[in-house]
Amino acid sequence: MKKKLVSIAALALVAGVVTSCGGTSGTPSNEKPLIFYNRQPLKAGTSDVDTSVMNWSDLTFYGGFDAVAGGETQGQMIVDYIKEHAAEMDRNGDGTIGYVLAIGQNSHNDSMARTIGVRTALGTGTTADDTTATGTGSITANDGVTYTIKELATQEMRDAAGPWSQTVAASTMAGWINQYGDQIDLVVSNNDGMAEGMIGQYGGAVIPTFGYDANASTLELILQGGSMKGTISQNHHAQVLTVLEVLRNYFDGATGADLYTKGFTTPDASGNQIKSASVAYDSTTKALLAENGIVTIDNAQSVLNDEADPGIVNTTSDTETRQILWTVYSATDNFLNQSYVPTVQRYLKYYNFEVTWVYGDGTAESSITNNFVNLENYDAYVVNMVETTSGALYQDLLDQAS
Repeated sequence: MKKKLVSIAALALVAGVVTSCGGTSGTPSNEKPLIFYNRQPLKAGTSDVDTSVMNWSDLTFYGGFDAVAGGETQGQMIVDYIKEHAAEMDRNGDGTIGYVLAIGQNSHNDSMARTIGVRTALGTGTTADDTTATGTGSITANDGVTYTIKELATQEMRDAAGPWSQTVAASTMAGWINQYGDQIDLVVSNNDGMAEGMIGQYGGAVIPTFGYDANASTLELILQGGSMKGTISQNHHAQVLTVLEVLRNYFDGATGADLYTKGFTTPDASGNQIKSASVAYDSTTKALLAENGIVTIDNAQSVLNDEADPGIVNTTSDTETRQILWTVYSATDNFLNQSYVPTVQRYLKYYNFEVTWVYGDGTAESSITNNFVNLENYDAYVVNMVETTSGALYQDLLDQAS
């Protein structure tokens, strides 16, 4: 499946968008559903949701997961591990658990939430700054011994292809090992891809490492019992189904609260209801947020099995195929291309949707917007931006096409 996705992404990047026909006749583009995902629209220079973007229309929503709770959950997972394994983690016996932190993207709200969640849990800081935290925390292990917790180094992992770079994480880790040696007792990453790149630099040493996303390749590393000790599942099935359910509800004639309750707290018109994870609606930010889950060696195999949501079993009675324009900020993002996109493809048959994919290069917004065209041919738009501050740009394009 991964090989197939790479070819799809390559085709999208080389050939651009293949236009489709059959959009909602007579409905202006700016009156159709617009759902953001994976990158929640933010106000420039802040971690605050851009409510002006989210209130653009009654059909504008965000479908994702609870970023703040996810960061807190990752932090708690790491604290729990330290309490149980501190003595063996302290490689040089200095009574300090030193850690390094790989930041994915400074401007990304999910990345910020993970950094804050980890630092808060470890007592080293409460900000998401791309500089080493100055606070010093402490944790009392289960054997009663108290250890100092210290952040040794941190960095945003960005290269010419964009943030969240596994390659930069690997080279940075090599430098950190050279600089800090056995002071590094713990490695924390904002995502799994960067964590995997860092593990490759350990030279056979086992350094407990924690990521985020529950990618299949990471789950396999956890099951091997080496350095990779845990990750966080974003419950990608529930995330994907959140987008599909809102769109399906709209096409089935739902309005108001039915758009985000049918298929969530009650069955939709076809009898489907998301069961893989609970999804909460935040009326202030118009966000549908799936819960997060801790993944360790105890449950990694179950998550790796990637079973379909048991609540999605019925196909829609609507016989008209709906055309969806769906953007992906980067063809190389691990989570989106290993987990999210394949899951979208897995469920499309139940919803009678046909998707035209637009892949960006991970760096320039224009790599997506230049192919965000022929908008009148589509019934709805699902957008993953390069930058979280670009929401209004897509809305301007929809306005111009109307």
